Amino acid sequence: MRFTANRQRLLDAVSVVSSVTGPKAVRPVLQNLRLVVDVSGATLLATDLEVAIRYRVELLEVEEVGDILLPVAKLSSILREGTADGVKFSLDDRSVRITCGGATWRINGENPDEFPVIPGFDEEKALTLERDTFSTLIRKTLFACAREKTRFAFHGVRMEVNGDELRLVATDGKRLAMKSASFDNTRDVKQAPIVLQKGLMTFERILGPDPKVQLCIEDKQVMVKSGCAEVSSRVADGVFPDWRNVLPKARLLKAIFPRLELMTALRQASVLTSEESRSVRMKFADGRMVLTSRAADVGDSRVEINCTIDGEPLEVAFNPDYLVEGLKNMEVAEVTLVLSGAETPACIEGEENFVYIVMPVTLRAG
Repeated sequence: MRFTANRQRLLDAVSVVSSVTGPKAVRPVLQNLRLVVDVSGATLLATDLEVAIRYRVELLEVEEVGDILLPVAKLSSILREGTADGVKFSLDDRSVRITCGGATWRINGENPDEFPVIPGFDEEKALTLERDTFSTLIRKTLFACAREKTRFAFHGVRMEVNGDELRLVATDGKRLAMKSASFDNTRDVKQAPIVLQKGLMTFERILGPDPKVQLCIEDKQVMVKSGCAEVSSRVADGVFPDWRNVLPKARLLKAIFPRLELMTALRQASVLTSEESRSVRMKFADGRMVLTSRAADVGDSRVEINCTIDGEPLEVAFNPDYLVEGLKNMEVAEVTLVLSGAETPACIEGEENFVYIVMPVTLRAG
C-alpha cells in the first residue's frame, strides 16, 4: 500500500470515524480503524459492535492498493501534528511509514482479517428524506434520552415510520420529547425500532452538504447514508412507552408565555436550588406566575412573570433544568404550558409537530 492524501481531508475523516471507537473497547482490535485503499481512493471503517461507520475519502495519488488496521488514536495524533498539506503512507508488511513535511512516523498495523465485518448500505431498501428535516428530528429529541445505559430502551430513540410520517420519540422517564415530519415513504415501510443514542449522534455527525439523506430500517439495525459516509446502529431491546399515554388527560390550566421570558424566569429561580432539592415552585393566579425556590442554609428566590391564564389557580413544582431544555429546543415566540394537576405530567405546546412532556416534582409543605 502506497498513497498520498490531503492531510486535513484525511484528518477530518479520521476524526469522524474515531467517534465510534473508544479507549475502553470490549476487544482491543476495536481500538483500530480499518484502512482499505483501492485505485479510486480510501475507505475508513470503525465499529464498537453497536455502531459502525464506513467513510470514503478521496486521495491525491494511489501508487499501490492495500488493507491494514491502524490504531485510530495514534493516527489521529500524527495527522493533527503534521504541518504540510500532503501526507504520504507506505506499507511494508504490517509496518506503516507516514511522512508529512519534515516529519516521519512508523506505526505497527494489524491483520485486517481480525476486524469485524461491517455491513454495506442496501440501496434497494432505502428511503430518502431531507437532510435538514432528519437533523431537526434528531436535535429535538436526542437531548431527552436517559444518560444511563442501564435504562436499555430509554437510552435510545424510538424511530416510528408509518405512512408518510417519520416520528422520533425520546424519554428518560421524567420527560419526553416527540418530533415528527412528513416524508415520501415510497416503499410503504412501517417499523418502530429503538435506535441507540450513540447511533443517532453518529448519524447527525456525518450529515454533510448533500441536501438528501438515505435511511434503511431493518429488524436488527438502522442505517443512514449521507454523502461519503454510511453508519449503522444496532437496534436496542426493550419496551418503549407510547407517548400518547402520557399526554395530560385533563386540562385544568393553560398558561401562555413568551418563550424566552419563561426561560429567563426559570433560570433566575433555579439559582437558589440545590442538588438535593432541584425544584422550582410555580403558583398561577391573577394573570401571572410566581416562581419560588429555596436552598437550605443558602437562601431563597422569588420571580414573577406575566402570562395569560385559562383555568383555576394551581400550584405545581418542576425541575427547572427539564423545562429549560425543552424550551431551548423550540423555535416559537410563545409557548403554552398545559397542566392537569400537581402530580400529573405537564405538556409544553406551541411548535408544530413537537410535543414535550415533563413530570412534576412532589410538592413539600413549606
